[in-house]
Amino acid sequence: MKRFTIYMSLCLVLTAKTYAQDPHFSHYFNSAFSINPASTGKNVDDWRATAVFRSQWWGAYSEPYNTTSIAVEKGFTAGLAQKSTFGLGISLLNDASNGGLLKNNYAGLHAAYHLALDKNGDQQLGMGISGIYANRLLNLNMFEYQSQFGSMGFQRTAPSYDVPVIDNRKYVDFNVGMIYSNRKANSGYYLGAALFHAAKPVQGAFKNSNYSLDQRYSFQGGIQWYAKNGNEFAISGLLDVQGGNKVFTAGAVYRMKMHTTAVETFNLGLWNRFGDACYPYVGVQGKKWLIGISYDIVTSKINDYNSVQSLELSCAWSFGKQKSEAGMIMRY
Repeated sequence: MKRFTIYMSLCLVLTAKTYAQDPHFSHYFNSAFSINPASTGKNVDDWRATAVFRSQWWGAYSEPYNTTSIAVEKGFTAGLAQKSTFGLGISLLNDASNGGLLKNNYAGLHAAYHLALDKNGDQQLGMGISGIYANRLLNLNMFEYQSQFGSMGFQRTAPSYDVPVIDNRKYVDFNVGMIYSNRKANSGYYLGAALFHAAKPVQGAFKNSNYSLDQRYSFQGGIQWYAKNGNEFAISGLLDVQGGNKVFTAGAVYRMKMHTTAVETFNLGLWNRFGDACYPYVGVQGKKWLIGISYDIVTSKINDYNSVQSLELSCAWSFGKQKSEAGMIMRY
């Protein structure tokens, strides 16, 4: 059963161009590069580091999809009386499936400029671009073919008589995006859109089968309310469209002021990734750090065939010179 699951998963990943999807995170507010390069350096006073780890669909008969993202951002003040900002960032992302049979590695350079539209910088228009170097690796030592099955089980040293497989594929890609934000005394909102895979890089697993990677369109929006006691409430939504796939996520988070020196807020959230999973979120936030965890309650049909679970952890750390309280405002 395990071999069958691995084989079927590989077939879906390697041959179904129409259904190919980029890695996605539940904590997209801590993985801004994955939804919009224009978020680079947004609300970053000096430096900010973020990390996200997701283990998806681990269960009795399946290997998990493990995705890890690490990023560092640097914020600079710019024009209009230092109210405009400029951001630079680097990111590393690793996506592994089927017990390491297939691995995708991404290294990115990101830049964004947030133009202040008023003298206080409450309204900003951000424009960003990312350059991505990607490397896909297939571990051919883990492959098992039908022709290799005999009376002694699978013999990987036996010839497979299969189509030659490309075990390593490298490409360069570009992403672009825009985001508009408006913050008032007691509320604020933002709207953004981004295009991923603008270079339409060539993919493929077999030497006689290549295709262009589907472009992904990402749309984001959210609104926040700020209470006088320091509590905050935010609603956000995210729509990703890639090939024949549409993934819509919507949810809310409530940040409660704790009035302690160690922990500033206790954050409770709930999101729904429609057609996939509903996930509660719990986080604790200090002056310069944030730690969060979520667990997927799977609602898709995959639970009809296998009982699977998904867990995600994220953290953020703001360091360097902090000139305002904006340095740790997360992009819920």
